[in-house]
Amino acid sequence: MANRSGLGGLIGGGKLNPREVEKIIDRLEIVPSDNMALVSSSAVGVAAVQMQLKPYESIAEYIVDMNLYIADAAARRAHLVVLPAYAGLLPLTAVPQSAAHLKRLAESDAGGLVDMEMLGDSLAHLSDYAFDAYFYTLSTLAARHRIYIMAGSTLYFEENELCHRAFLFSDEGSLAGYQDKISTGNVEEGLQIPPDSEVKVFETPFGGVSVLIGSDADYFECGRIAAKLGAKILLCPTAYVGEYTPIHSSLGPNMRAQENQIYAVASSLVGETTLGFSLEGGGRIFAPNELLKHKNGVAGKTSGYHQPDLACMSLDLDRLLKIKNPYSSDTNTDFLQKNIDRLY
Repeated sequence: MANRSGLGGLIGGGKLNPREVEKIIDRLEIVPSDNMALVSSSAVGVAAVQMQLKPYESIAEYIVDMNLYIADAAARRAHLVVLPAYAGLLPLTAVPQSAAHLKRLAESDAGGLVDMEMLGDSLAHLSDYAFDAYFYTLSTLAARHRIYIMAGSTLYFEENELCHRAFLFSDEGSLAGYQDKISTGNVEEGLQIPPDSEVKVFETPFGGVSVLIGSDADYFECGRIAAKLGAKILLCPTAYVGEYTPIHSSLGPNMRAQENQIYAVASSLVGETTLGFSLEGGGRIFAPNELLKHKNGVAGKTSGYHQPDLACMSLDLDRLLKIKNPYSSDTNTDFLQKNIDRLY
């Protein structure tokens, strides 16, 4: 289990004892995978999770559900599991007094939108306990299953300041790093969340990875900086409000994969909210078109837009080097057939 003591103090309601989380996970009798023993840069198993938004009556129910996603990915030989944006808010419904806060948000008159001031107040009361459940659950599951987990993103208070942050846990359950959201969207603007100014690259046994939260993947600068710093895979936690259309699949993470000739993994949150809007999913694994027969960038995807699912496949990072080398990627077959005897 990762130690969150260096993350600063939080405000709000009660805390969750990490030992409570461990006891629940102990009862699941998880058998550790040997996935990381077989990892290489030529075969990196990644899983893009399309996660169901649903209420939880208890932390135990939440933990069991998270384990189902992680266990499924581990059974499919994943080395890295990518969870969606706002995955860290899922335990909120299991927090005491959460029902009253959610009812108040649903009944607020904000022109069809969420009342951001009221949402910020609710997070101040609920996020401490919910964050502990999220953080300790996924760090412990990473250690028990022996795989890396990019735990999606969450909103929580650190030293009295609200953050939008994503966490990466190693196969030992330790905190491999975190990334704050860089671009400012409606949520960040409404809650006055300060943007980050740094794109980070996290070194793993299978290569460098970067996290681009939500709309961060819409900006070419973020992808380019990540690639220049050595990232081979972009991890893109998302949550699409309303209908997921083909345009969503061709922009954002896909564009960053094509521009920089690297991979991108987009996870998604799906389901109906109690706040007047729904989320449709587009769990996708994107690859440079040079590596695909169908030149649309989509190497793998979930089976639908509304139900929980995951897309899992093995990525060959070594092939990225070959397509970037102009002297080894000439596909002019007519030229080669005509001149091959003269060249060799």
